Amino acid sequence: MNSDQVRTASAIVSVVALCFIILGSVLAMTWEGELAPTTSEELGEAIFSLFGPTLIVLGVLMFAAMLGGVFIAQEEKE
Repeated sequence: MNSDQVRTASAIVSVVALCFIILGSVLAMTWEGELAPTTSEELGEAIFSLFGPTLIVLGVLMFAAMLGGVFIAQEEKE
């Protein structure tokens, strides 16, 4: 296997692993009760206390996307 194939294989494994992590964090949450009107304070508390692991995974995903964008946008040196 050449380096391009290794890079492609590792990218595929990374994407699949990330999908499993996101899916696992969503499925691990307990979805309680019915939907009711909420205040912005309740929404903030829910985001940071109940959905903390999901928020961290999404933050890592956005960081990886930002690094990928910078890598793609950089100019090659000749």
